[in-house]
Amino acid sequence: MEKENVTLLKYRGSKLNKVKELDFFPKVEETFKQKSSVGGTLSIISFLLILWLIYSETVYFWDSKFVFKFIPDNDYDAKLGINVDITVAMPCANVGADILDSTNQHAYKFGTLEEEDTWFELAPNQRRQFDNERHFNSYLREEYHAVKDILWRNRYIHISQELPPRSEIPNRPYDACRIHGSLILNKVSGNFHITAGKTGKSISLPRGHIHISAFMSDRDYNFTHRINRLSFGEPSPGIVHPLEGDETISEESMYL
Repeated sequence: MEKENVTLLKYRGSKLNKVKELDFFPKVEETFKQKSSVGGTLSIISFLLILWLIYSETVYFWDSKFVFKFIPDNDYDAKLGINVDITVAMPCANVGADILDSTNQHAYKFGTLEEEDTWFELAPNQRRQFDNERHFNSYLREEYHAVKDILWRNRYIHISQELPPRSEIPNRPYDACRIHGSLILNKVSGNFHITAGKTGKSISLPRGHIHISAFMSDRDYNFTHRINRLSFGEPSPGIVHPLEGDETISEESMYL
């Protein structure tokens, strides 16, 4: 009986050795191996890298995907809001903002935009915030093509924010007009414009209105402007309003 047990153990041991020796690649003899701290470090780094790749691929596999679907808006009776915060380098007495749609209604039917005399040049603290907004929005528009990957997943709401109060007050007259506020519009074709001259409220035209600028000289015109906010509807995650953070300096007084 004892002899049979020894034979069985030898048989099992020989099979185990054959399994250990089974390899698709030729094994290196132990006499040719030399252990070192550098090799051990590289082995640990490789092992950690493999674990990280497995984890990242698993997360990517289980992560949600966005499917975009667009449908026509057939709710013609609903209203749509427009949010405006634009500064034009002309005093408020020389500039006017208005909206006109295909129903021949102007801005005073939809609400009121506030006009605030100010200085076009920003204070240092305001300039820093506006430049950050401008660079970030420019990056989203021009460089980062998978915008959804950093907006929806991070619950991004809105880039633009109210500029902080001025840290320095200029010692000169106002040279700009800040036009800001929200209006509720009809869902029909129309246009929003800011131009020189005030709207002639008492003058009714069949298909529009006029801005009176007869008493302005050429040097009074300056269409240099800054857009801090120009959006439609309520703030929503992931919606980028491409004109926000835009600043245009006019080289000629009568043109943009």
